[in-house]
Amino acid sequence: VVAADLGITLTAGIGNKTAILGVTDTKDIISLDYELSYMATVNGAQVARGAIGHIDIKNKGTPVKQEITLGTCSDVCHYDVGVTDIKVTLKINKSDGKTYQADLALSL
Repeated sequence: VVAADLGITLTAGIGNKTAILGVTDTKDIISLDYELSYMATVNGAQVARGAIGHIDIKNKGTPVKQEITLGTCSDVCHYDVGVTDIKVTLKINKSDGKTYQADLALSL
């Protein structure tokens, strides 16, 4: 599936501390599973980082946005620095029982 056909976007949040996944055309989508990967600088070296998640589409036809932290959060968030090469793979679960895949990239 072409991400743009469903209005799927991946944008940077404030200060490049998050990536924002958006979907405008949700009318036939039940849920989304995402796998986000990126490179970050840790102690002067580039290391692979990532996040996985699930989004239920509760109101069919209503746009959704999911903010994904580029770092770790428990009591306090520790954001990754030197983030590059952000990619997300989406599994799009539709109401017809079929699953589709879309890939997006974001350059910071």
